[in-house]
Order: sequence, then C-alpha cells, then structure tokens
Amino acid sequence: MVTDILFGRNSIPDMEKALDAYSMRQKVIANNIANVNTPCFKAKRVAFEEEYAKHLKKASIGSKTTDSSHIPLGMRTLDKVTPRVEDAATSMNDSGINNVDIDKEMAELAKNNIRYEMTINLLKKRFKNLQSSIKGR
Repeated sequence: MVTDILFGRNSIPDMEKALDAYSMRQKVIANNIANVNTPCFKAKRVAFEEEYAKHLKKASIGSKTTDSSHIPLGMRTLDKVTPRVEDAATSMNDSGINNVDIDKEMAELAKNNIRYEMTINLLKKRFKNLQSSIKGR
C-alpha cells in the first residue's frame, strides 16, 4: 500500500483517507479493549486496506492520454473508499465472556500506531518536498 501511495497517484488525498481510517481503527480498538470483560460483547474491526486495494486494482486501466485536455482513464477519486466498522471474525476467548483477545488487540493497537506515525511522516515529507519545489531548492 505504501508504494501505491508514493508512486503513480496524488498521494495527499490517499494519505488523508488512510489517516481517517487509522483514527477510526484506534477508537474501535480502544472500545474493544475497554469491553474486554463485558459479557457477550462482540469485538469490532475496521476494514480499509482491503477496500483500498480493490479500488487500486479497479483504477489501473492501462490507458494513455495523447493530449493534456484528455481525461485520464483509471484515475478514480477515493470518495467511495471509506473505512468500515464490522464484527471481528474471531471465536470466544479463553475466559468465555466474549471474543475480545486482549493480546491481539494490543498488537493491533501497536500496528495501527506505527501505520499512523508512518503516514504522518510521509505526509510531512511530501509537504516539505512541495515547499522545496515552490522555493526552487
């Protein structure tokens, strides 16, 4: 996903969508952790990367424009790609109270934090490069 964001597309809207998804995922994971001892609670997850990957595959129509006024094929907006909260496909945990696995949730929390920080750093670098281009350096 990172290489798709960096090459071949205007990356800023893609990174904005990713940050929105990671923020939503952070809230969902925090809610799962908060309900680790709630009877019959069903853990949730955020689906985003799968939808984003589908979108990129659909958008990769091999076309060329011969004039700058032509509309390029395959470059779709990300308006229809939205993060989605859904039930996690996991079974009951060892306690038998619900399906929240605290170890898995903590690992997902760490992965999500890394993704968020990486995307922020890429966005900062992108803006720094744009600023350098504008200044002519």
